[in-house]
Amino acid sequence: MIRINLLPYRDARRHGQILQYILVALAALAITIVLILSSYSWSTLQLVDAQDRLKNVQGENQALKTKIGELSKFKEVQAEVQRKLDLVDTLQRGRFRSLESMQGLSVAIPKNVWLTDVKDSGGTISISGLGESNRAVAAFMRALENQPVFSGVNLKLIKRENKGNVVMRSFSLTMNRIDPPLEVKSDKASGGNAL
Repeated sequence: MIRINLLPYRDARRHGQILQYILVALAALAITIVLILSSYSWSTLQLVDAQDRLKNVQGENQALKTKIGELSKFKEVQAEVQRKLDLVDTLQRGRFRSLESMQGLSVAIPKNVWLTDVKDSGGTISISGLGESNRAVAAFMRALENQPVFSGVNLKLIKRENKGNVVMRSFSLTMNRIDPPLEVKSDKASGGNAL
């Protein structure tokens, strides 16, 4: 019988299979390394993009903070301008206040009453004068109460006084001045353009 030695063939086949397994393992290792490197580079690119976006957002945030600071300065200036406008309105209203008071006083004085002193201390007016009689002084007080610019007419003193051969009544009274109400300006009236 002939003997054929198959061992070298089996060994060669086994070496071929081992070599094939090693090549497959090396290919799998190479593919794994390529995948790891590509995912690492992709993650690095995403990180760089995120850092760039963060820098952009921080720059925009800083610009917005600057604009907010300018806006708060604008609001302060607006409040200051509004305060000055209110002051001008108050001064404008008060400009004719004394004139209105004197006009109301002159309308209320009867023919038989004479004023010797008028003092205006803000909202309170003090008047001293002479009247022909108690009735003349009372008529003067009623006339003052009927004036729209005065309220709270209060007689402080009335006494008899001789001026030459004439008997007069010396009087002193106080009253409050009524300031007209402030007009409220609406945005609609001014066209909605507020400063």
